[in-house]
Amino acid sequence: MDMKIKAKLTLSLLASLALAACGGGGDGGNSAAAPATGSASAPAVASAPVPASAPVPASSPALSGEQLPSLTSPQSGSAAATGNGVEGVWTSQSGIDKTTAFVDPQGNISYLNTVGGFGMSEFFGVIAPSAPNWTLTSGVAFIGGFYYPTTSGSGTFVNKQTFTGSYVENGTTVNLSWNYDAANALAVTQSSVAGTWAQTGSSLTIANDGTLSGTLSGCPVSGTLLLATPSSSKNLYTLSVSGTTASCTLKSGATYSGNAAITFLPITGSTLYARTILFMIRTAANNTVAYGQLTKQ
Repeated sequence: MDMKIKAKLTLSLLASLALAACGGGGDGGNSAAAPATGSASAPAVASAPVPASAPVPASSPALSGEQLPSLTSPQSGSAAATGNGVEGVWTSQSGIDKTTAFVDPQGNISYLNTVGGFGMSEFFGVIAPSAPNWTLTSGVAFIGGFYYPTTSGSGTFVNKQTFTGSYVENGTTVNLSWNYDAANALAVTQSSVAGTWAQTGSSLTIANDGTLSGTLSGCPVSGTLLLATPSSSKNLYTLSVSGTTASCTLKSGATYSGNAAITFLPITGSTLYARTILFMIRTAANNTVAYGQLTKQ
């Protein structure tokens, strides 16, 4: 039996970030010095030319970025410092192929596969972790506009290091191999996500209490972005939004929810990184999925 079910995909480009620092210069020529006047009894000796001052380069704009948090010295209260070992952000990358996964304290798991920044497939499920093992209790994969319920899944994890295993979707075994991401070493508060975050076609303005409004893929939305563990400092949030326009893909009357986290994009030409909010959400009926990576404005 073909288990694929049609789903509408709200596509968002995961953009890389490049900040260019402009430089400038002045007149690079040297001015000849006038000969000095000598005494009457001796021939005048021309003074050696005085070299012109080197042009002062124009000041470069400061790059807005930061160093990656350290997993060997995690910030106090972060998931890497206080988490249960499996919750948090997991990633893998090979060339332009990248996977980013979230596991929250309740065992909800989601991940997004991208190629060159474009989303190719998404997964949402629930795992039951019992170190060093995990078992997938339910799951659904979104690929090419269809979703496929999973039939089995299991694997192992090393606390705050690696997550491996496999599951079956539509008769095909999917293998997982992820690493614990440096974003887990970041300690956050609810107000860490306050402000306006945007990418092409999407923009969310988030208040200090987590309430938000804006657009996702051009569709007006409102909702909340709240810490997955209230009052904690662990970098994992729950995003819940509702559409406000009946004619949009993210329709009014439906709730779209999932996990989100502050993640880091490398700044081209620098050792610094920029903060972003990466999110993956869906409806309970699995008829719409949305994802994106928004940068701070």
